[in-house]
Amino acid sequence: MTDGNVGALVLADRIHGRLYYDPEIFAQEQRRIWNRVWVYLGHESEIPARGDYVRRQLGLQPVIMVRGDDNAIRVLYNRCRHRANLVCHKDRGNAAELTCPYHGWTYARDGRLVAPTFGEAYEASLRQEDFGLTPVARVAAYRGFVFASATASGIGLDEHLGHVKPLIDFSIDRAPAGELELSAGTQCVRYRGNWKMMAENSVENYHGPVVHKVAFALSDRRAGRVRASITKRLRDQEDETLSFTGGHMAEYLPRQGSPTVKREPSPARRAYLDAMIATYGEARARELTETLPSFFFVFPNLLFIQTHLRRIEPVSVDETNVYYQPALLKGAPTEINDELLRFHETSFGPAGFVAPDDMQIMERNQAALRATGDEWLFLGRGIHREHHLADGTVSGQFMDETQLRGLWRHYAHLMATP
Repeated sequence: MTDGNVGALVLADRIHGRLYYDPEIFAQEQRRIWNRVWVYLGHESEIPARGDYVRRQLGLQPVIMVRGDDNAIRVLYNRCRHRANLVCHKDRGNAAELTCPYHGWTYARDGRLVAPTFGEAYEASLRQEDFGLTPVARVAAYRGFVFASATASGIGLDEHLGHVKPLIDFSIDRAPAGELELSAGTQCVRYRGNWKMMAENSVENYHGPVVHKVAFALSDRRAGRVRASITKRLRDQEDETLSFTGGHMAEYLPRQGSPTVKREPSPARRAYLDAMIATYGEARARELTETLPSFFFVFPNLLFIQTHLRRIEPVSVDETNVYYQPALLKGAPTEINDELLRFHETSFGPAGFVAPDDMQIMERNQAALRATGDEWLFLGRGIHREHHLADGTVSGQFMDETQLRGLWRHYAHLMATP
């Protein structure tokens, strides 16, 4: 398949199975998506001190996100300028200097070459400033979230985030200090499936009552909540699916489930609400604490899922890493963040009731793609009742596939752009 033909595999209400298993398409994705767009790399709280660094991937390209002596965060290609070894091979750490383990070339925290080893063998005309670690073309941050683009030209980060920014703000504003902290650790899962499956599955509730039936029942019982049946959802319900321009998508959950038992708030929850009121005022504080945050996806690799963030990292056409990081609420009482962690462990931890289900389902999806009798996958649920808004947002009912169709429209556009 030559560049530019991928669009023929994305129709209004269906997509072709080759998009998940064709190595040539995967290679095109690296060129036309991962090496061009704004890709989420990490959060500023992961490298709080000067010299802190984390290893990350910009698509398939290894990079280092490091905090310099000037407190600035830089993203550098993780490739020694001598013989291309990984300068950083640990996932994270703190370093006074970055030293290549192959021949010992040493770099400052800002990427400058400090000294090549046994320098007397090099010509006097060698300019050390010409051999620093190569910076990624563009780096920008929004409220602590660091993004990078391997291409010097293109839209800015603010334009890229577009209409998904209010959802990001809502998730962050749930912290009394107005910041999230990703300090509770990282859980990495590698599944045998295409990277796009994680984006689709994470922001699609149609599978929930089937795949997560046990998890939903346990959660509702603990919360004293009655979940509306699939057949009783109304057309004008507040819960909905949203497709935003730029390939972003969301499940909007303002009233997902209602408690049947009113409980007196615990001292910790009362303290949390008081802290929120002090920061935001009572009306906004009530909105932030009484409304469930949306599940949403920032194209191409960042997911906000209730208790945590997920970072998608493609490995090959049928193998993907996904990193789960609990998002703690800075300024909230310890008990509140502990409660968040326990819920995260119960649902999304290695022995949780939700995440392992999803991994198995996605691997079964990838296996089923080997059956090539009819390769078109149907994404038409709710297409006849979508609402198209003036700003490009498309709204559908909660279990419709509106958001998935928006993702694929944007994908096809990017893959067709020279």
